[in-house]
Formats: sequence, structure tokens, C-alpha cells
Amino acid sequence: MTLMEQIEKQIRQLPPESQREVLDFATFLQLRTHSAPPVSVEEERGRRIKAAFLKLAELKVFADIKDPVEWQRQIRKDRPLPGREV
Repeated sequence: MTLMEQIEKQIRQLPPESQREVLDFATFLQLRTHSAPPVSVEEERGRRIKAAFLKLAELKVFADIKDPVEWQRQIRKDRPLPGREV
């Protein structure tokens, strides 16, 4: 007896409402198998951040910065930090 024959035999023995549940479950399995896995918000955010950094690198936005640490110090001097007003 094939697998399909075994399944059909089992389903025929069920009441109509249970047969409907079997059909619903089979439909669910088919959709789950053929659909792409859901993408979490964090995964999507990570992809977008990565794309942004790649675009910045491609445009060479920070190419003129010779010393990143000194550049950061200068940037921080330009604006007051919250809670540190003098």
C-alpha cells in the first residue's frame, strides 16, 4: 500500500469536520513549504544598515579623514554634550 493510499484510508475513516481539518493542515504545509521564511525586523534592519555602509564606502564619504580619532575629538568639541553644559 502506497503512502497516498494509507493517507486516503485514514481520512475516509474521519468525520467530515476532521477531514476539513486535514485539508486545512495540508494547505498550511503547502504554503509553508513554498513561501520564503519570514524576515525578522532585526534582520531587515541589519541588511539596511549594511547597505548604507556599503554605499558610504562606495561614495568614499570619509576618504578625507586622515586620523579618525582626531576627527572624532574635533566633532565632539563642536557641539555641547547633553547634561554637560558648562
